[in-house]
Amino acid sequence: MRIINAQENNKIFERHFTKEKKILFRIVPESKRMFELIKTNGLKITRYTLTNNILTNETIVNNFLHPYWETDSLKWLPLFRKDKNKIGFIYNAIFQNKADAKLSLTQKEKQEKILYDLLLLSCDFDAEVAKACGLFFTDSNITSNANYVYKIAAYTNTTSITSKEVVSFTVSSSVLSTNKKIAGLSGRSKNKVATLKWKATDYNSDYSGYNIERSEDSLAFKKINSTPVILLSSQFEKKKEYIFYNDTMPASNKKYFYRIKGINFFGEESDPSNAISIFSSAPINSVPMFDSVLVVENRRVVLKWRMENDKETSFPKKYILLHSQKDNGVYKVLFESKNNLSFTDLEPESSNFYKVGAITYNNDTIYSYSRMATITDTIPPIPPTNLRATVNKNGVVLIQWKKNKEADLQGYKLFKANALNEEFVQINDKFIKDTSYTDKLNLKTLTKKIYYALAASDNNFNTSIRCLPIEVKRPDTIPPANPLLNSLYPEQAGIKLTFILSKSEDVAKHVLSRKTETGPFVDIKLFTQKDSLGIFLDTIVEFGQTYTYQLKAFDEDNNTAASKMLTLKYQIGFRKKLNSLTYKVDRTLKVISLTWAYNEQQIEKFILYRAKKNEPLTIIKTLNGKTLSYIDKTPNMGNVYEYRIKAVLYNGDESIISDAVKVEY
Repeated sequence: MRIINAQENNKIFERHFTKEKKILFRIVPESKRMFELIKTNGLKITRYTLTNNILTNETIVNNFLHPYWETDSLKWLPLFRKDKNKIGFIYNAIFQNKADAKLSLTQKEKQEKILYDLLLLSCDFDAEVAKACGLFFTDSNITSNANYVYKIAAYTNTTSITSKEVVSFTVSSSVLSTNKKIAGLSGRSKNKVATLKWKATDYNSDYSGYNIERSEDSLAFKKINSTPVILLSSQFEKKKEYIFYNDTMPASNKKYFYRIKGINFFGEESDPSNAISIFSSAPINSVPMFDSVLVVENRRVVLKWRMENDKETSFPKKYILLHSQKDNGVYKVLFESKNNLSFTDLEPESSNFYKVGAITYNNDTIYSYSRMATITDTIPPIPPTNLRATVNKNGVVLIQWKKNKEADLQGYKLFKANALNEEFVQINDKFIKDTSYTDKLNLKTLTKKIYYALAASDNNFNTSIRCLPIEVKRPDTIPPANPLLNSLYPEQAGIKLTFILSKSEDVAKHVLSRKTETGPFVDIKLFTQKDSLGIFLDTIVEFGQTYTYQLKAFDEDNNTAASKMLTLKYQIGFRKKLNSLTYKVDRTLKVISLTWAYNEQQIEKFILYRAKKNEPLTIIKTLNGKTLSYIDKTPNMGNVYEYRIKAVLYNGDESIISDAVKVEY
C-alpha cells in the first residue's frame, strides 16, 4: 500500500490490483478529516505512459473522484434496493454523522472514528460501496506490456486548483495481480458444532475478510455466513493470529466439508482454500470400561472392554488399548480397533497396568480407569549388548556396555579369562548397577590378550546367558624402530623427499610433518606399510620459503618413534608461471587494457612483451612490481597481437613467462 501526502499533513493510502485490460484502485484516507476533504473538494487522477524514464500521453483517468452526491438518487436508490441496511449505514456515515451533543469532545472523536472505521471496512467488502464513498475507481483504458505512472492530487477549494503535494506511483500492466492462496484451514467438531481455524495474520495484507462455504458431497459448496468473517482482537488479545468460526452441523453421524474464500480489498473473492472434512458425531455421555482382565497360564493377559452405557459402544471412531509398568507411568498404545473390543497381551511384564481409550470423531479421547495384571517372572533378561573396553598404558581397563531395557533388572555379572578356551571367572562380588566397570591388568606377563564377558540378572535372580566375549590387548609401552628421512631435493613441481619406513611389525601408521621457519609442525601425509616406494613430492610449497620435515611412526598402542629433522630452503631459480593475464579492447579510445595478478612476495618488476602475428616478441614495457595493469596505446587496426608477461624478484629469480594472450584489434 502506498501513502500519498495531501494538504495539512493528512495522508491517504493507495492499493491497486492489475487485471487483463484494467486496473482496480482503492483509496483509503488516513482520517475522517481527510475523507471530508475528498468529499468536499474531490481528487484528480492523472495517468502517464512511462517509456525510457520519460512520461508521455497525459490522460485524466478521473477528473473528480468523490462520494456520490447526497441528492444523487439515481446512484443511491439501486444500492438501497440491494441492501437497505448496509447502504443506509453508509449514507448516514457520509452525510448525517452527527455525534451526540451530550458527549465530551474526546467521546465524540472516538464515536466518529468507530463509525469511520466501519465505513472503511464496508468498502473493503464491497466495490459498489467503495465507489459510492468515492474510494474506488477503475482504469480500463490500458494496453498490455506497458508501464504507467499515476498521479493523485487533492483539489483545494475549486476544481481548477489542485494541491501542490502530488505523489506518483508506477504500475506495470504486464504484471498481473493474484490473490494469495489460502492454506492451512483445519477444523474439529464436538456435539455437532464444527470449529474452523486458520491463521488470518498470514493474509492481513491480502484479505479484509472471509466467506465460509459448506458442502455435503465435497462438490456443491454454499456460503453459510451472512456477513464477512474478520479477525477481531481485544485489548487482551493484541497478538491474536487465528480466526475461529463455529458452525452447527444440521445432522448427526454425517460428514460435512468446509472451505473458505478470502475477500480482497476490491470486494472480490479469492480461489477456495484447502477443503477439510468434519464428521458430525453423536454426543457421548459415558466412559469406556473393562469387562474383564484375565491372566492365563502366567503367560498372557486377555482383556475385554465396552462403553459404560452399552448403547454408546458403537459411537467412538475407534478404541485404543494402552499399557504401562506403573499406574502413574508412561502408557504406550498396544492395540487399536473400531469394532474388535478384546485383545490378548502375549508379552506382558511382571507388573502391568492397562487403560482403554475411546477416540471420538472429533479426536477427543475418553479414558477408562486403569486395571492391573501381574505375572510371576521366570524369564531371565536378554544378554547385555555393545560390550566394549579401553585400556591405558598403566593397564587400567574401562569396560562399558549398553543398558538393558528390563524394568526389573537387578544388575550385571562380569567375567574374565586369559584365553577363550579357559573357564571364565566372575570378578565382581556384588551386582554392578551401572553400565561400566574398571579393572586393573597385570602387565608383567607374557600373555598379550585377555577376554571379558557379561551377564544380566533381574530381581528374581534370573540370570541371562553371557554375551559374546570381547578381546582386550594388554598395553605395549615399547616404541617402534625409528623411520629414516634420507634427503630433500628441490624440483620445479615441489620438494622431493626420500625415506625408509619403520621395520617394526606392530606399526599402525607413519605421518610426515612439515613446518616453516615461524610456524608449528603440520601433518601433510599419512603413509601405510604398503607405501614402500620411499619417495614423496610435496607440491604445496612456495619459492623462497624454508621448510623442515620429520617422519614419525606410530604403533597400535600409539607409541611413537621419529626420524631426524631435515631442512631445505626451496629455490630453483625460476618461480611459477603467471596465469592471470587478461585484456579488454576499447576501439573508441583505440587502446588495449591489460590486467594481471601474481601471488608472490618481493616482486621487483614485471616485463611485458608483445608481438604481431608471425613476428618475434619484443619488450614493450617494464613495470614496477606493484603495478598490475597496463594500457597499450599503440595498437593498429586489423592486427592480431600476442601479449606475454613475466615477473622478476629482487633476488634475481624470474617467473616462467606466461602463456600467450592473442588479441584481435
